[in-house]
Amino acid sequence: MVMFESEADVLKVIDEHDTLVRECVSGEIDFQEFIEKYGNFYWRYALDGHESDEEELALLQKHDTRIEPHRVIAFEILGQICFDEDALRMDYKEAGRFGSKQAVERLRQVRFKISR
Repeated sequence: MVMFESEADVLKVIDEHDTLVRECVSGEIDFQEFIEKYGNFYWRYALDGHESDEEELALLQKHDTRIEPHRVIAFEILGQICFDEDALRMDYKEAGRFGSKQAVERLRQVRFKISR
């Protein structure tokens, strides 16, 4: 199953999601709006290539440096967030979970990689 029609399509979708990250870390949109718009970007577009044919997989590999920050966001940020009230609980902290404020801080660390 091919997710993208062309290289321009891949870059357009990445650019749109890069913009959402920048808007969130700059405060233009709040974290909840970011989550609603960004969604499960990395998985929705199968950016790991698991649904791609050989041609698309080569295209994803070509743009790996643009995709990598979104892999980090998927695994290390969105995959670890929890409700803010739960983030105060010790069992959640011990499990490496965190709330929205820390998620935005972590997005700030990724932002510079994205804006290249």
